[in-house]
Amino acid sequence: MAEVQQHQTDMLHTPAIVNALLHDCSAIVDYRTLLDSLPRRLTSLLHCRCVLLYQRIEDTLQFVAGSFDDKPGWSAALLTVAHINPLSLTSNTPEACAWREGHIIFVPATQPTLLAVPLVYRHHRIGVLVAIRSATFEESEQEQRTLPSIWSAEEVQIVGALSGVIALLLENSRLLERDQERMRELTLLNTINTRLHSTLNAPERLHNLVLQQAKNISTADVCVLLTAPDQQDDASWLSPLMREALFRLFQKNHSAEPLLLEQPGTPQTATLLSYLPGTIKTFFAVPLLSQHGEAPHPDKSRVQEPLRYPRLQGILAGGFYRPWKIRKGELALLCVLANQAGAILENSHLLLEVIEARNEARKLLRQVLDDRRFKELILESIPSGLITTDANGVITSFNRAAKTILGYHSREVIGQPLDHILDLRHFIPNPELELSRTGEHPALGSEQSTGPIKTGSRGTLQTRDRHERSILLDVNIQRLHNTQGGTLITFTDITLLQRLEEEKRRLDRLATLGEMAANVAHEVRNPLASIKTSMQLMLEDLNESPTIDDMQDLQGSASVVLKEIERLDAIVRDLLLFAKPRQLQRTPCYLPEISDRVLHALQSQCEAAQITVQRAYEQVPLLRVDSGQIEQVLFNLYLNALQAMQDGGTLTVRCQQRSAEEVWRESQEQASNLTMSGLLRPGSSIPPHAAFWVDLSVHDTGRGITPEQLERIFQPFFTTKAHGIGLGLAITRRLVEDHGGYIKVESHPGKGTTMTVRLPGIPEAETRPEQGSIRGKL
Repeated sequence: MAEVQQHQTDMLHTPAIVNALLHDCSAIVDYRTLLDSLPRRLTSLLHCRCVLLYQRIEDTLQFVAGSFDDKPGWSAALLTVAHINPLSLTSNTPEACAWREGHIIFVPATQPTLLAVPLVYRHHRIGVLVAIRSATFEESEQEQRTLPSIWSAEEVQIVGALSGVIALLLENSRLLERDQERMRELTLLNTINTRLHSTLNAPERLHNLVLQQAKNISTADVCVLLTAPDQQDDASWLSPLMREALFRLFQKNHSAEPLLLEQPGTPQTATLLSYLPGTIKTFFAVPLLSQHGEAPHPDKSRVQEPLRYPRLQGILAGGFYRPWKIRKGELALLCVLANQAGAILENSHLLLEVIEARNEARKLLRQVLDDRRFKELILESIPSGLITTDANGVITSFNRAAKTILGYHSREVIGQPLDHILDLRHFIPNPELELSRTGEHPALGSEQSTGPIKTGSRGTLQTRDRHERSILLDVNIQRLHNTQGGTLITFTDITLLQRLEEEKRRLDRLATLGEMAANVAHEVRNPLASIKTSMQLMLEDLNESPTIDDMQDLQGSASVVLKEIERLDAIVRDLLLFAKPRQLQRTPCYLPEISDRVLHALQSQCEAAQITVQRAYEQVPLLRVDSGQIEQVLFNLYLNALQAMQDGGTLTVRCQQRSAEEVWRESQEQASNLTMSGLLRPGSSIPPHAAFWVDLSVHDTGRGITPEQLERIFQPFFTTKAHGIGLGLAITRRLVEDHGGYIKVESHPGKGTTMTVRLPGIPEAETRPEQGSIRGKL
């Protein structure tokens, strides 16, 4: 009866055990302390002699804590019952069986003395609890206690229930400790990150901070931060051979995996350990890597994108003068520190590159702005007006000279169509410069114009400025050579120049008139002297009684008077024609017909002088000319040709059409024995516009003109004849110039002379359809 009462007294009570266990262990936050305290407390609460705790590590169960007879430390008795070596999860030990099967294993099957209970937390087994009741252990009598020797079924259930509380306490403590460790790590990382970023522009400060943090994390005795194999520093304990070997190793591996070396090492690490001094027992090295780098693929025969490998920024190395086991957490923090330092180093390099690139960009921008200002200064300093337009004829630039000439401000015209300020319908191209044109610009034309303006052309434009003042511009139109297209228009105001030229022509005319007056006085006095003498003789004869002979003398004197009067009339008529030409009366005329009329009037003189006339007329368009003045021109030329052939000869008259380009090329290739008059002679500034030209050439077989005389033949009052005042060719030149043409003279002494009258064609004139090529002989 006493044994039953004792057994009931020793029975386990679950609420009391749980309350006691929670009261004693729930306040323990340190996991290691809990592991050391929990077995002793469980030995007392479960009325057993020994409690062992095993924890799963990979595929094994490893002994982590235990207590025998509630004694601290690892006693000999404890070591006899605990499995110090790891237990395989596939073994047949009670601990492994409890782990695999997930329920309590008791040994022996009847009257068990050992319980192996799996510790389960949230359906995950984290370890095994072993509780032992047995009286077979050798202990002193003083230490013997009255304890149950076996586990009853009720106690087995109580221990099974209690295992959940034990698993909860262990796992919560472990997780809490892990969270606290993570918090410490995060705090440390945040501190490192903040301090490292503050050293972005201070490399020396970064170096010192990394070394300080590395020592704080690892408690290493010496640390060094390497950024190059040949770096000069105070870390004499790290040899140059070791530095070069570290850089070769990490550059080859392209991995952030740290290097750990411990004395005495392995055959694989023997070479590296030989580079270290003997005082260094444990050594670590962590690479500082950057993700911005490229290396070619090992298989160069494969065509693919190059693999990106981290670029080595440096190495963080440290050593211990004592054998030391570096924990994984410490290595992880060192790797994080190395990564942060590598990122800072890379950012520093990138920042330097960015600063250099920014400075270079600023320099280039300054150069571009200087070039732009210089070009704008050149543009504004050009004395000629300059306007550019886009492909649609909209103004894009307008310089200062254009503002001065036209009176518009650039703000008013930029973005506006060109025809708002320049009416190019009145543009008159210069045929001598149109050979360089490169295309047509339809945006510069208008509905009223005859067609698009050709780029590459130069000519004159009569327009009005902003104040409605009439101005004359010398305009040059060129194509803008860019991808968008456009037009460049330059122009100068030649209004004053035109007025000066008109004034010069007026002064030249006055000077010519002065010279003419002297010549006229001389020419007129001779006929007047003859008339005076004849009249005096006639008066003397009349005062006497006239005889038949006297009457004949009087008739002779009267004939002389009439002849000299006709001579005076011709001189006055030529003077009037030269000094004051009449207004042109233009009508459509066919030049060969006018030539035939003049030749017909001179036919009798040609026959008397035994001169043969040959005609070579090609099909030519109608010209709008003053037929009377053109007849006078041809009459003077034909008469000069007849007078040059006193011994007879051949007068050849040719008429043909010439293009503007052909005329210009011919004028540039003129020989020294060729003289030109009119607006296209050298030095002329405003050639007339002509769609085509018509040439009428007069060739004689006379004695020709010497080069000295050839330069003066168009000067008024220059003559090589015994009679005449030398106004014939001057009048001819004036009449041709009034029609917008010019005369070309080519002469070879002894071979004859060719005079060509070149008249501009009017575009709207039509070709005479019924006329073909005419050739004949008079």
